[in-house]
Amino acid sequence: MYSLKGYLTRNLLITLTFTMVLLLYFLYQGIQILTQDFVASRLQHDADSLISALEQHPDTTWSLTSDRLPNVYHRVNSGHYFAIQIGTQTLRSRSLFDHEISIPALKAGQQQQASQFVGKEHWLIFSQAIIKNDKLVILWITEDISALEQTQVHFLAFASAAVLLTIIILLLAQNQLLKRGFRPLEQMPEAIRQMRTQGQEINPGNMPSEIVPLIEEIDRLVNQLGQRVQRSRNALGNLAHEMKRPLQGLQSYLESLPPEQRAQGSKVLSNLHHIIERELKRTKIVGLSMPGRFTVLDDDLAPLIQVMLRIYPQQIILSHYDNGLVMPFDRDDLLELLGNLLDNACKHANKNIEIQIKQQSIPKAGYLIEVSDDGEGVSDAALSMIINRGVRLDESIQGHGLGLSICKDIVDSYQGELNFSHVKQGGLTVSVFLPIHT
Repeated sequence: MYSLKGYLTRNLLITLTFTMVLLLYFLYQGIQILTQDFVASRLQHDADSLISALEQHPDTTWSLTSDRLPNVYHRVNSGHYFAIQIGTQTLRSRSLFDHEISIPALKAGQQQQASQFVGKEHWLIFSQAIIKNDKLVILWITEDISALEQTQVHFLAFASAAVLLTIIILLLAQNQLLKRGFRPLEQMPEAIRQMRTQGQEINPGNMPSEIVPLIEEIDRLVNQLGQRVQRSRNALGNLAHEMKRPLQGLQSYLESLPPEQRAQGSKVLSNLHHIIERELKRTKIVGLSMPGRFTVLDDDLAPLIQVMLRIYPQQIILSHYDNGLVMPFDRDDLLELLGNLLDNACKHANKNIEIQIKQQSIPKAGYLIEVSDDGEGVSDAALSMIINRGVRLDESIQGHGLGLSICKDIVDSYQGELNFSHVKQGGLTVSVFLPIHT
């Protein structure tokens, strides 16, 4: 399982980081190219000025008119240097001082641009060869661009900080957009809770269109499951009703048999009657099937008690639970469990039955159900046999052991506990603990 919000945020972060790194790289390369082109154009302009200031004397020597030279070439280590080679004569700027340089051998009309690191300086070099007064003049001129590169680094650091801030702002903006986008999805747990507690269908009108097919499929499956369970229970109830008439015929037939055969057949027939009556009671207890719905005691327990009082009108059933208590277990399972416990208590009680349901957190988190009656109770030996399938403590009372065995199956399906104890005033207390798995 993974978080969709985290997945989108992580992928956006990766995409933004990759994009911004590429942007910074191309920005840095672009600034470098612009800087070098700007410096190269300035060097070419200075080269034109130097060529104009170059004069030949009658003795065939060459010199530069100093008043036409920029001052930066007169300051030592100013970062602006030049050298002019004419035959065997070389003219150097004062700024070069004792720097050793290498003037490339060029032919007339050739130009060359290069870069070189000298100490802490980074020189951008422009070389050009021309013909002046029928002499080959090779001009070598350079400028230290380390200061400009330092400015580029500062700019890149500023741009990186701006990019980082932009990424943070975009992530925060996306986080807000995701919150707004997922807000309808946050209603899903509440909608599902209402579906499980109140049987309400999820309204797809308030949900994003992308998940409407999922909601419709969930509703369809839940409704289909409910219809199947209801059809099965209806068919079982109808079968139990239809079996009554053949059983009555069998009863009439048994009465015509000799006493020895009649006793054996009556016992089998009685068991069939017990099973049929039990299935009819199950249909009455559970009512309309709502698979997956939680058990709301305010809505579900009172009708169940009314059904029991119609079956056992001479009994009194008292219930104790907190108002609004919702048990996060399948309604059909809980009604069958509570119905069997109450049915068993009503069969054995003299008059009073008490059911108590409460939520607890110590020693285990879960729900405790206790059903007590004021009947004659059972012996200690009988307590160990009471949950064995098909064993009935009172053969004259219908379905006693089978109902409790089904209760045990339901409790086991929720990894719960089923216990029995004596009541001081007489009777039996059946305790069921259903844990909450977090």
